[in-house]
Amino acid sequence: MKKIREATKEDMINIYMMGFDVWGDDMPVEKYITMCQDTIKYKKGKWYVLEATDTKELLSSLIVYKLNPSEDLIVKGIGSIATPANSRKNGYAFLLVKETINKLEQEENCNNFFLYSDIGTDFYKRLGFIVLPNESQKYKDSICMYYSKENGIDSISFDIPNYF
Repeated sequence: MKKIREATKEDMINIYMMGFDVWGDDMPVEKYITMCQDTIKYKKGKWYVLEATDTKELLSSLIVYKLNPSEDLIVKGIGSIATPANSRKNGYAFLLVKETINKLEQEENCNNFFLYSDIGTDFYKRLGFIVLPNESQKYKDSICMYYSKENGIDSISFDIPNYF
């Protein structure tokens, strides 16, 4: 069995290390962990993990940010999606993103989600995300994508968020 839950303070080094091989830029592990611990954006969001219930192993992680562009809309940004290198290609990140969205839809009535993809679009398209039109893209190397069960991309009447 697997479950999603909010990350604890004790989880954070394991979470940071899930992306070390991709985001570590050849720096020493200690320096990378300190950089992550000091990153303001990592302190602004809420971290979630997918955990194996029998072993308590962390299988995947992500961070969710509040992006509310107006008082009547609930908008979230999903970022820093990572899985330990030896556990990739098992569907853990897919399950975590899917279940986190379901949780936020049910518990917070959130129906608008953005993310920036650095891995191409196919993975997120399988989850129902759509690529924003070219004129809405803000960055060359990261593609902004949107997900909503209720609202089409044409109904967005607020500014597309910057990379979060």
